[in-house]
Amino acid sequence: MIKYTSSRLSFDERLKSFFKKYHFLKNIKVWKDFYLLLFFSFLFFIIILRLFILQVVNHSYYDDVLNKQHISKSLLAADRWNIYAYDKSNSPVKLTENITLYNIFVDPKFIWEKKKFIDIITPAVYKHLCEVNWMNQVDLTGCVENIETFTNKELFPIKPEFFYYGSGIISTWYFTYDRTWYYNQYSQILSWFTKDIAISLIKSRLDQKIQIWIKTRNYIWFFSNEDFLEELKKLNLNYIDIQYDNYIYIIPNNVVNKDRDALPLKKLLDKYWYLVSYGDFDKNLYPQENRYVKILSDANPIIAQLIKDLKIKYYLERTSNNIPILHWLWLESYSTRYYPYGSFMSNILGFVHKSWAPIYWIEQYFDSILRGKDWKIIWRSSAWLGPVWANEFEIEEVKHWDDVYLTVDIWMQREIESIVKNYNENFRSDSISVLVFDPFSGQIIASVNEPSFDPNNYDDVYNLQPLSPEYWYIVDNLDYLDVPIYIKSSWEIVLAKSYERQDYTLEKYIAKNVYWPWILKDRNISLPYEPWSIFKAFTVGIWYDIDEIRPYDFYNDPGFVKVWPYTIKNVEELCAWDNSFLHALVYSCNVGMVRISQKIWKETFYNYLDKFWFGKLTNIELGGEEEWSMEWVTTVSLAKYFNNAFGQWLLVTPIQIAAWYSALVNWWYYVQPTIVAGIYDKETDIYHPKTRKVVRQIIKPETSELMKDSLFEVMEENPDFKKNVKIEWFTLGWKSWTSQISFKWKYQNWIWWTNASFVWLITKENVKYIVVIQIRRPRKSIWWWVTAWRVFRDVARFIISYNLVEK
Repeated sequence: MIKYTSSRLSFDERLKSFFKKYHFLKNIKVWKDFYLLLFFSFLFFIIILRLFILQVVNHSYYDDVLNKQHISKSLLAADRWNIYAYDKSNSPVKLTENITLYNIFVDPKFIWEKKKFIDIITPAVYKHLCEVNWMNQVDLTGCVENIETFTNKELFPIKPEFFYYGSGIISTWYFTYDRTWYYNQYSQILSWFTKDIAISLIKSRLDQKIQIWIKTRNYIWFFSNEDFLEELKKLNLNYIDIQYDNYIYIIPNNVVNKDRDALPLKKLLDKYWYLVSYGDFDKNLYPQENRYVKILSDANPIIAQLIKDLKIKYYLERTSNNIPILHWLWLESYSTRYYPYGSFMSNILGFVHKSWAPIYWIEQYFDSILRGKDWKIIWRSSAWLGPVWANEFEIEEVKHWDDVYLTVDIWMQREIESIVKNYNENFRSDSISVLVFDPFSGQIIASVNEPSFDPNNYDDVYNLQPLSPEYWYIVDNLDYLDVPIYIKSSWEIVLAKSYERQDYTLEKYIAKNVYWPWILKDRNISLPYEPWSIFKAFTVGIWYDIDEIRPYDFYNDPGFVKVWPYTIKNVEELCAWDNSFLHALVYSCNVGMVRISQKIWKETFYNYLDKFWFGKLTNIELGGEEEWSMEWVTTVSLAKYFNNAFGQWLLVTPIQIAAWYSALVNWWYYVQPTIVAGIYDKETDIYHPKTRKVVRQIIKPETSELMKDSLFEVMEENPDFKKNVKIEWFTLGWKSWTSQISFKWKYQNWIWWTNASFVWLITKENVKYIVVIQIRRPRKSIWWWVTAWRVFRDVARFIISYNLVEK
């Protein structure tokens, strides 16, 4: 019989067995409390470790959280400073202003005597709508239109929208609509509309607006973080409404379980440190009363002062609660940028968005200088006690930075803008740009773009209109294929594809300015083109400089050159046979440029182009300049090298052309282009003039003189050009050409597939200006002598007479 013994040992027995096995521990006296002490020591170590991580390792993280929750800031925005240019008398003209506008609002919950309240404020509302709206005087037509917008009532008859579908197809009622009735109704409204009628309509609308109602959605915030917005969209929360990509709203009626449904949103807000900015976020999950009723938007200071005067006047008139009757009528001020001359110089100035973000050109480039530094006071605060620890106040003083003064001549700019505007309409071109450049100082004297835009109403470039019969050619004429057309797709407007443009069943839309938002661009610095023959001056200048050719050296010109499978031809018949290289420049002979290029290594050619700053930014002080490049020596083929020699297969901008030509005529150097005359420091009351910056020597002085003579010979040696373009008593140097536009690696021959280019030197007696003219896609003629020279003729005559008067 086997006797089983229990294998279960007592705790003391197991402990003795352990120490027997590990005899080196036998001298340690063991008792039960020891293990209890060991356990609590371990817990204490964990707590200390956790505190170390929180207070040392993650100190910065939690300090930021504390600061966000317990540090308050008070801001006083610095003024945005201004941009000036000089007139002929050298007096500065202010081109920008900062104006204060007001939103006028009321809390409807505390309007106890609404009729009397409305009677008091109605005259101010009328003045805003019908006398002085924003910064503009209002005529009768504008008054009626403003009343329509304010009251949501149609007073004028609805203007009919006729669509042109293409191939002569027009809206069916275009021919039957009674236009006489429309204009009679329109005139009748203007004849009977009076101030009393306007007052009555305003009072009726105010009575509707000033009431308490429950909001269907609650505004959260404007979010610009793209990662946050992307994650929010992925959550697919049915109670979130995203408007205009960045404005986030909550629809409280779609929140069923406030705790469960809102949890994903709260976690996401907390992840991006947004949740700490809300005192009580949960209130946004519930329907809320509308406590903010806007009466007027964008009221100018005249209207704001009128409201203040009314509040003072009626201060003693109390409601039944013994509160001034206008106590709950408030003014909400904000600043905005204003351009008093409208579209004048807009493609130089750029504009400032309503959010004070600078867009394009001077406003963008000098934003840090113009913006200034806000006054700021920072302190520790408590939710109950407010500011605490007064010795920790931190104050940052406001700093109003600097004014920027431009080199642009106001009167020259204005006159050239007027000339160009008329010709752009006449030529039916996409755009015309003119640049007047001082080759010795590098200063821009005028920079004109047409069409242009009004920076006070920059949103207008995004407004659409029906493609009506008067714009038939945009659909039927392939010359206008580059003009964008839009169609309705489901609930949105989209750009029409090529086959949709020719779909005669679709209603089509175009921009009100026809050419859409690219008119915001400064074509002188940001839109490239192939220069073609105006580039030939550089090819000739390079070979002059290395002493490979002289103007009257002869070459053989059979009229074409074979380069492998390609054939390079002349355009002018006068180029054929034996001629001088000066003749090749005068008559723009492509073969002559190839013959020059064959005389030297292509490495030399591209080395000179690098010295001329080809393919690089000019660093003009205009935000938005874009660099355009060409294929360089390491990869360029022989055929493309020859094409480059007469200006094909490379892209440039007018500002680059002007800077390069200046080096050909100012004796030898490349001057840094500038549009800034100086900076006025408000803090020190010191004006800092901009000094000329010579970047590098490019060619020899004698080469510069030779090139000037050659460019003036272009006029004198060509009798046809001299007859058409010559200005009596003055000798002008020039180079011009019509360049075809490349599409799918092929130069097109249609009438609207060309750019007309002109570069002029005014004058031989004193080369004071380089004028670069570019006409994009003229539809009247493909030839420069029908388009570009006419623009130059008027511009040159004005500049010469202007400078003669100045002398």
